[in-house]
Amino acid sequence: MDECGQEPRDTPVSGTLPQLRLDELLEGLQQQVAQVRSARDRIHTLLDAVLVIGSDLELEVVLQRIVESAVSLVDAEYGALGVLGEEGTIKQFLTVGIDEGTIAGIGHYPRGEGILGLLIRHPEPLRLANLARHPSSVGFPSGHPPMTSFLGTPIKVREQVFGNLYLTDKQGAAEFDADDEAVLRTLAAAAGVAIDNARLYDDARRRQRWLVASNELTRSLLSGTEPTAVLESFTATLREMAGADLVTLAIPVGDSGELVIEAASGTRAEDARGLVLGAATLAAKVFASGETITSDAVSADPRATGGSAAVVELGPAFLVPLGTRDHVRGVLQVANVPGGPVFT
Repeated sequence: MDECGQEPRDTPVSGTLPQLRLDELLEGLQQQVAQVRSARDRIHTLLDAVLVIGSDLELEVVLQRIVESAVSLVDAEYGALGVLGEEGTIKQFLTVGIDEGTIAGIGHYPRGEGILGLLIRHPEPLRLANLARHPSSVGFPSGHPPMTSFLGTPIKVREQVFGNLYLTDKQGAAEFDADDEAVLRTLAAAAGVAIDNARLYDDARRRQRWLVASNELTRSLLSGTEPTAVLESFTATLREMAGADLVTLAIPVGDSGELVIEAASGTRAEDARGLVLGAATLAAKVFASGETITSDAVSADPRATGGSAAVVELGPAFLVPLGTRDHVRGVLQVANVPGGPVFT
């Protein structure tokens, strides 16, 4: 009993604090386990994506799979892959998340302005919480869906920038994080290898087809078949092989430096056939240099004037010399109409 006549009370030894600390520790461990599992699952998903994009050798299929895999890996609402042309502009644009009706309403794909142009000029990963707040933003065209968060990274093939991956609107979060960026960079590296393999395969296949066509041309000429008919058959075969709209074959006219289109197959071939090509034309430049020339829009190409591109409105094209570099015998032009696919 104390001085006040009251029985002393035992001070309880509380087990509450140690229990709370144990609960906190268990909760922290559970969160770490969940993070490890999430990271493990994401790595597996990334590996699956790498296998998917590398499982095909058709370039167009590979490119589409890259965009689809990127959207899935970082939980983006929209995704796109912009393939760069010779002048640093976007020559091909593949999308995920935007339907065909919306694409038709927008009217045209981006050419490489605003944020997309920033990534082209400075090919480094770029992560933004809000596109509209960046000083390089130029807004969206009419009919374009609104987009907020952004993640982009270049795709390089043999140390050269092939194009850029663009992802927008992170699902389930306000913006993309550092982990999303790391995953996308890894996917982009794998995509560069897959694109390189697809292009090598395409080149090998094209060379094989070219050898077959060249051998057929030689056999026909040696057999005594009328040369004009042989050349017409040759251009028709090449047009079918390339999936082109127009193929022309020009041969020199004496020593004047001029060429004449001896054979043509495809769109408005009758207008191109017999056309004389002066020294300012791309074909004449190819004949003189023995070097191949490519163009994203040959009719509007500032490097030359005249030629079949001045008679027939043409878009993507390439011109190759026939023969050896020291002894060019003619020039072959393979072209599509404006808006047609670019030759790779």
